[in-house]
Amino acid sequence: MTFAIFTLGCKTNQYESELMRESLLNAGYSEVNFKDIADIYIVNSCVVTEKAERETRKALNEALRRNPKAMVILTGCYVKLHNEDRILRVYFYRGSKSKISDFIKTGVEEHTKEDERIESFLERSRAFVKIEEGCNNFCTYCIVPFVRGYEIRSKKKELVIDEVKRLVDKGFKEIVLTGTEIGKYGVDLGITLVDLIKELKKIDGLKRLRISSIHPKHVSDELIYEFKEPYALQPHLHISLQSGDNEVLKRMNRGYTREEYLEIVEKLRSIDPNFSISTDIIVGFPFETEHAFFNSLSIIREVTFSKVHVFRYSKRPFTPAFYFKESVPEITKTVRSERTREFANIIAKEFKEHFVGDIVEVLVEEEANGVLVGFTPYYLKVEFRGKAPINSFANVRIMRVEPEVMYGELVSFA
Repeated sequence: MTFAIFTLGCKTNQYESELMRESLLNAGYSEVNFKDIADIYIVNSCVVTEKAERETRKALNEALRRNPKAMVILTGCYVKLHNEDRILRVYFYRGSKSKISDFIKTGVEEHTKEDERIESFLERSRAFVKIEEGCNNFCTYCIVPFVRGYEIRSKKKELVIDEVKRLVDKGFKEIVLTGTEIGKYGVDLGITLVDLIKELKKIDGLKRLRISSIHPKHVSDELIYEFKEPYALQPHLHISLQSGDNEVLKRMNRGYTREEYLEIVEKLRSIDPNFSISTDIIVGFPFETEHAFFNSLSIIREVTFSKVHVFRYSKRPFTPAFYFKESVPEITKTVRSERTREFANIIAKEFKEHFVGDIVEVLVEEEANGVLVGFTPYYLKVEFRGKAPINSFANVRIMRVEPEVMYGELVSFA
């Protein structure tokens, strides 16, 4: 029998999709593309925004149309938000991701108490490792604590180290640590994220180590210090900002100010002037005045982000902001989001222009129509032509840049 998986949302979802993939492959199923005819379709959902919910429902409808006889399974955050057991012919699955093959055979959900681990990461040079679950920040706009849980549950340090070692032994050169609120890793174990990073940096063969999205409150001096002697740790962080205005940040319950965020940036850039910082910004949050909006634009300039993910604010059930009076019309949200993306792209291009003429190291991840694609240590996408193998390190001279990608010429590879 064949299966197909469609994944929405965060890197944690991507990790959990890999758990399901390995479960099904080990049970003898064969994987096909989600756009192909399959016997089983799995949609790993996201509900962080209204758009994500719409995309979840769209994927389900596509699967149902593509093969009316297929078993369609919905899992992820959608099934944690909604109480139904089924939607038409769609099964809701809330069990352990590594046990989904058993659910398909028996119809019974299993919930393992053991930490789940992956053995590989399908056809990739970069692998994600989930180290933590749960978030208790309770930002006023965010539904995550209600669908992912507010209890912090960290994977034991020894298990993370073992999982990373296994992936490195299988040829993965880059590992990305991920979690719901990764900065709180270890609070339930009596250790910190920095303690884990120090151990992971010692692993032979690990060439690149990254941290996925992190809250500014957890970019501590201790964490910043680890970038001074980085070894595998790469000079990039995705530090979620959400707004450049202090009043909006306060109403969002973010727990920091614009000035404190800029202080973090200054410390990182003192280590490496080209330290790459990407972020998220929400536009149209209740109480966002025109002045507040311009504060978000101005901080994009001050930080010189390498990339900005822009989101229009949308109400989420169960969140305090759901009850805030909407003060920003939808058309204004649309205009602000477009202006923010346009401005952020200008700044991202300026950041990348620093590398024009330089030879950069690129981990080659894919090839399409003779074009090789990979990322630099600063997590900047590069496209170039040549004969460098997938999963090799290529030295590439950057010739020109665009907001989303840098273009180069192959110099050598190893």
